[in-house]
Amino acid sequence: MTLLSYVFFYVVAAVLIFQGTHAVGEQREPLGVVPSEVTQEPGKARLRGYILAAFGYLSVVLGLLGHGYAPLQKLLPGLMVVNLGLIGVYGLYVIFFSRKVIYQAAPSACHDHPSH
Repeated sequence: MTLLSYVFFYVVAAVLIFQGTHAVGEQREPLGVVPSEVTQEPGKARLRGYILAAFGYLSVVLGLLGHGYAPLQKLLPGLMVVNLGLIGVYGLYVIFFSRKVIYQAAPSACHDHPSH
């Protein structure tokens, strides 16, 4: 692998780590930017976050070991394809299937005040 390939490999691994830790952290301490009508299953979301972060950390470790151990470098292009596939699948999941809107029977405006 060339130096540019390693840089791209580490950037992809960092994206996996950031997305995974964000998915785990959002379940533990929500930022409050998602409306209460949008829900997701916390156990499955946390598991997906752990999987993404684990693949990212594994990529970083194998990439660093690949600098000194030449036979390990042969695994890195395949691992890069797996990492890019994980990012793609997770991106599609977030866009299309991640959150479900639950319509609650609560009024959207307070009826005690007259409208102006």
